Amino acid sequence: MDILTLELLDVTVFQALLELRGLLADHPGEAMLIRGEDDLLRVNVTGFLEKQGRAVRVVRQGALWELQVAQASRPVPLVSPAAPTVRPVLLLRSAFAPGDRALGRRLLLETLEQLEPGTPWLCLAHQAVELLDDPGAVGILEGLRARGIPVHLSAASLAHGGQEAGGFDQVPDGGWQKLLARGGVTVL
Repeated sequence: MDILTLELLDVTVFQALLELRGLLADHPGEAMLIRGEDDLLRVNVTGFLEKQGRAVRVVRQGALWELQVAQASRPVPLVSPAAPTVRPVLLLRSAFAPGDRALGRRLLLETLEQLEPGTPWLCLAHQAVELLDDPGAVGILEGLRARGIPVHLSAASLAHGGQEAGGFDQVPDGGWQKLLARGGVTVL
């Protein structure tokens, strides 16, 4: 029998977790291999799997990594379909990368417009604070805030770039960093 294999190359953490969630729902408890190259992606996928009660072994192959996920002793449902959990969103870039920057910016902004009602908050950090210089992006951020999704800005990122909060909430970085370290946010 072939082992389930998931290749996670040139995808965001959000896209990777969506693909993984679908694979786990379609094949609960089965052993699988997951391959990729981005270390932030590896950390998030490993954390997600461990929260699902799955044993994960990391194997390095040069710049690439492989997660060997053992068969579960009993299938564990991810989330009840009736009660999905909406996690806060951390945005670290001003455009999806790699690739064409203009297309990456457009796709990122369109993705932000798709955030579900009930999203606890959106936080812009690192390069994402560059969106404050784009009137179209600011309009989308204000639209999210009007829909009840708080928009936060990393204090350290603003200070580093010498930027102002522009009417959005500036927050200390410890809160989102603690959530990020334990896999409690969706990273775009």
